[in-house]
Amino acid sequence: MKRFWLSVFSVGLLLAGCSEDDAKTESHETPPEEKAEAEQQNEKKEKKRDAFIESPQAVDDRDLTEVGKTHRDEDGKVKLLAISTPGEQISVGPFKVTLEEAKLMNYTPSPDLIDFFHGFTSKESNFNYVKLKIKVENTSDETLNFSPVSVLETNEGEKKSFEDDFYLEELYGDFESGEIRFGQLGFILEKTEAENLESIEITTSDVFKNKEALHKSETFMIEF
Repeated sequence: MKRFWLSVFSVGLLLAGCSEDDAKTESHETPPEEKAEAEQQNEKKEKKRDAFIESPQAVDDRDLTEVGKTHRDEDGKVKLLAISTPGEQISVGPFKVTLEEAKLMNYTPSPDLIDFFHGFTSKESNFNYVKLKIKVENTSDETLNFSPVSVLETNEGEKKSFEDDFYLEELYGDFESGEIRFGQLGFILEKTEAENLESIEITTSDVFKNKEALHKSETFMIEF
């Protein structure tokens, strides 16, 4: 009988010990809501701004690939005048710049956007512009400053700087180590007629670290 109660007592102690260990294990587990938040943060880091962002001041022209066709949405109407899809990649020091697409379009903005474009052109109700779709990657292990388009010049000699870009997707500035940015830039043409545009020359910025130039700019040509 004593053996029986000793066995029961031993089993009870064993179960109590297991329960205590389980409680300790559970207490160290990450709550579900914290796990979900951590997973979301990881997903954001993995994406690294490589997803398409529809511009609030331009028509979504992703499906516009045939010259002469038009597309309209709440931002206005665009007509595709020329297109180039070079897929060319250049290296500027540790930066890789890939030009995925260039378009020449005629744009009639919606009335609520006319004031916005008044700051970029005197032809704010209807104008031609060059749109670039670009991917930029900093392959270095440090934060560096860079602009994939510092100056854009047409074959007619019209020049535009990065400050003339109206898409405002912040494809220039400080890039963290390994950071990738994918987006669009738009430059309004005021002196170059659409029928005369044959090519554009793009010059990147230098690569800077703490305002010191580490690598010289590069220039590449896009033909329509």
